[in-house]
Amino acid sequence: MRNYQPYKYCPLVANSIRLLGLNDTDGSLDTLKTVHVDEAPPYFALSYSWGKQTQDVRMVVDDQAMSVSPSMAEAIQRLRNLAVDSSASNTRVKWVWVWIDKICINQDDASERSEQVQLMSSIYSQAIRTLIWLGPDFDGCSAAWGLVDQIYGVFLRENPCAEFTTDIPMQMYSDRYHEESSLPAWHDILWQHLRMLFELLWFTRIWVIQEVALSPKDPILLHGKRTYPWYRLAWVSSWLLRNGYLRLAQMPNRMQNVDTIANIRRSRSRWRLDALLFIASTRYQATDQRDKVYALLGLAAETQEPTQVPNELRPDYSQKVTEVYTKAALFLLREYKSLSFLARPNGVPSNIPLTQQKYQPQLLPSWAPNWYDSPIVERDLSWSLSWISDPGVARQVAVALGFPEHYTASAGLPAKLLDSPNQSVLRLSGLKAGTIVSATQFDDKMWSFRRASQSPPLLQLWKIALRSWPERRTLLDLIASWVKATTVDQQRLSGRTADQILKDGSAYLYNLLSNTEDRQTYTINDQDVIGLLRNLSIGGNADIYAALASNFCLNRKLIVTSEGSLGIGPMGAKVGDLVFVIFGGEVPYILRAWGTLFRFVGQSYIDGLMSGEAIHMREQGELEEEIIELR
Repeated sequence: MRNYQPYKYCPLVANSIRLLGLNDTDGSLDTLKTVHVDEAPPYFALSYSWGKQTQDVRMVVDDQAMSVSPSMAEAIQRLRNLAVDSSASNTRVKWVWVWIDKICINQDDASERSEQVQLMSSIYSQAIRTLIWLGPDFDGCSAAWGLVDQIYGVFLRENPCAEFTTDIPMQMYSDRYHEESSLPAWHDILWQHLRMLFELLWFTRIWVIQEVALSPKDPILLHGKRTYPWYRLAWVSSWLLRNGYLRLAQMPNRMQNVDTIANIRRSRSRWRLDALLFIASTRYQATDQRDKVYALLGLAAETQEPTQVPNELRPDYSQKVTEVYTKAALFLLREYKSLSFLARPNGVPSNIPLTQQKYQPQLLPSWAPNWYDSPIVERDLSWSLSWISDPGVARQVAVALGFPEHYTASAGLPAKLLDSPNQSVLRLSGLKAGTIVSATQFDDKMWSFRRASQSPPLLQLWKIALRSWPERRTLLDLIASWVKATTVDQQRLSGRTADQILKDGSAYLYNLLSNTEDRQTYTINDQDVIGLLRNLSIGGNADIYAALASNFCLNRKLIVTSEGSLGIGPMGAKVGDLVFVIFGGEVPYILRAWGTLFRFVGQSYIDGLMSGEAIHMREQGELEEEIIELR
């Protein structure tokens, strides 16, 4: 066998890229061609997962040797076949030009990597289309594509005119509806194949978001010898999400990742970086944790003009991960004067999963977003109090991260970012609105309506609320506050009005309390809680309340403040922590005193502080504005 010298890359000039030319008959004639990104011949862009395979397969390029993984070698062979595959190319050609980051970028040159990342948007948007290589079909899970076709048929029958995910009516999953849809029963092996299919690493890779979203034509999935159109898988994932399937343990959680990409691809507007980071950071993973930011820049509205990219957002692989995250966070705060991007902060040490310790997240300030790879699947995360604007609306305004319209804790006042000599110390202005006097974790399994009568943890929480409730306020106020706090006033997500969700929550509490003999759980100031709940619950549906409350109370604590207000807060919250309304944040925040500074614990929902009450108290002279230094 001939001995080839290792491939030696020549430096790239500005705005140029390399394309791999695959010869249709002889692999030894493959070549790398350098072209200006705007003058490239027609080419395909490959999306794939690097994986952890050894690079032990030799390929010859320009009479030099490169080493690739076995999966990549098979992908290249599939791409070579495109030269004679009429489904991807209308005429036979001698060469197929493709862009593959692993080969077309010198991965040993950090400067080149940084420069090429800034061209990713052009590379993928100017290709013929993105080809998605899922890998060889070793385990036979390609049978899952038959199930995907069945689900797509149901989607198309029910939603023939759908353009956006929101065109699919949202509903809770029900066994009856599943049976009526004619989909296979849960014991059918096809569901196992579907779970196996979504174990493929491609579905977790953060780079695939832009690689698919920017494809001019519908991407094509290549799985072993099978090809499949992206749009079908995208609509199937959206239909399953809107019909409650993706909250089920038997469904692959990674299908939410497909729906995420589909929403971005269908959107008529650009997405701001804060919205992209919010929707992607917990769902996708990266080999290099700096790419949790860099992989989204090709899509971000802030970076679409190459000559006007903010310095804080220019890819630089010489920077540490903590620098990349902190700079991006400070940019978002200065640019938009909003704290909505602090939806998942690094927080206090008890917030950080043990499996993230290898990334040393403790080096991040407590206020900085924790965008590291998360070991927690989406269905096990509590729903955030920050909110993404509707991506389906046709308008020039970019899709952004913010808060629900009815959350106005700081009355719309912008953040006051004060100068700080230390980048890790964030100096803001706000109002101290209370102290936590009780913080008790919700039992994640307590919300099933069928278990309500056997739910001592929830009864304990109800007792805490009863004991803490101010005498000056009525029993009806307590019940209403409980329902608002546990559903964070988001009844519209369940298609309910405020009056309806009060009935639903009352039905749940009535079922809970009427099955206990402990009189302390259903009396307050000699008032009969049971009788009131019985009347309030007429026409209520306990299951609807439980489904909504469980999503927001998951991995959170019931909080009682020194003013007697009820709310929910982060798992890291504890007695003695402080409740602040910080300008630029439309929800209250939990902070912890730390010497002369504060630690940032996280977002909260506190009934009685959600509609600008703290700002009104400042105007009345009851609260004073403070400078808050967060580290």
